[in-house]
Amino acid sequence: MTEPARRDCDVLIVGGGAVGSALACALAELPLDTVLVEAQEVRQLSQPGFDTRVTALANGSQQILAALSLWTELKGYTEAIRTIHISERGRFGAARISAAEERVPALGYTVENQALGRVLWERLRGAQRFTPLAPAKVLRVERHAHHVTATIEQGGEQRELRAKLVVAADGARSAVRTALGFDALEHDYEQRAVIFNCATEAPPAGRAFERFTSRGPIALLPLTSGRSAVIWTLPSALAEEIAALPDDTFRAELQTAFGYRLGRFTRIGARHLHTLVRIASGAVHGPRAVLIGDAALRLHPVAGQGFNLALRDVATLAEVIADALQAGGGSADVGATEPLDRYADWRAADRERVSTFTHGLIQLFGESVPGAGLTRGIGLVAFDLLPGAKALLARQTMGKAGRLPRLARGLPLS
Repeated sequence: MTEPARRDCDVLIVGGGAVGSALACALAELPLDTVLVEAQEVRQLSQPGFDTRVTALANGSQQILAALSLWTELKGYTEAIRTIHISERGRFGAARISAAEERVPALGYTVENQALGRVLWERLRGAQRFTPLAPAKVLRVERHAHHVTATIEQGGEQRELRAKLVVAADGARSAVRTALGFDALEHDYEQRAVIFNCATEAPPAGRAFERFTSRGPIALLPLTSGRSAVIWTLPSALAEEIAALPDDTFRAELQTAFGYRLGRFTRIGARHLHTLVRIASGAVHGPRAVLIGDAALRLHPVAGQGFNLALRDVATLAEVIADALQAGGGSADVGATEPLDRYADWRAADRERVSTFTHGLIQLFGESVPGAGLTRGIGLVAFDLLPGAKALLARQTMGKAGRLPRLARGLPLS
């Protein structure tokens, strides 16, 4: 049967990574026709191995996935984070946050990206009113009073798609953001992250570490099978130099920077380099358009907040759309001004808070003026002794700060 020259839907999502597919899963709970356009081919993913990339999920993000009935499928690929140890190399003082003190099962979890993607797409395969277009790309986006028109290229052919709302979930270099005419501000940290998995003499056993050094922070996160994920942030030129070192030399550099809290590093996996920039869109919504995830705000990875912020975008947008449908008796215009304004207003405080928090950490621990290290050491000791201060930081890192959407509280969408 010949494909129609034009397809109509309620919501067009551009970007089928974890953020876009999570939104599609949430909207699958609602009486909507959703189309997702993804540039890459969606295929069954292989079983995770030693070098599998991972994502850190905050406690609040776990609640969102559980509320969408996805957590049961993911549990075998996750590792709980029960404590976070924060320190600075060469300085006294440290701060510790624990799940027991905060009275939660875990501060967060790590999940293998392959497993997360597989579970999300397996759920979408059973969604009756969901249509994936992959591999495909959006060539043009035009906004009109009552709909958005997108020109889609797939298999060498072009078609027109008309939607009430377009959602850009296509990453920090969002083509949809550009097509919509939204400006973006970029801050180059002049840093690159060396990302890899490792094994240590002592297993991490639920312990995560944030270690600040004069050259940049090192984050170590517990993984399944006794492994750890490491995100080592360094000045750009130095990162390339260190990442290219022979295995034994690289291991020695890492050991010196991180220390022996887990004994010796016994195995180092494949190393990957990522350029670190903060990219903030000047607007996150406009007529019949919304930006979510990195398309709206790309963060420095120092506190592992990016995907968690994006999941709260997903949960909030889904709730706003669900409320509009309920108020309209199931036939509301989901791209109308009122629900999109409500979404943007709701998300503004959380986005600003997290952006300020992550940027502030880099500014604070990157400062090398005389006396700054002593001040930071005293601050970490004071922080560790003040339960109120730790509770505030724990709420932030767990994704529990501010007004939370229903899914982030473990409640159904509608």
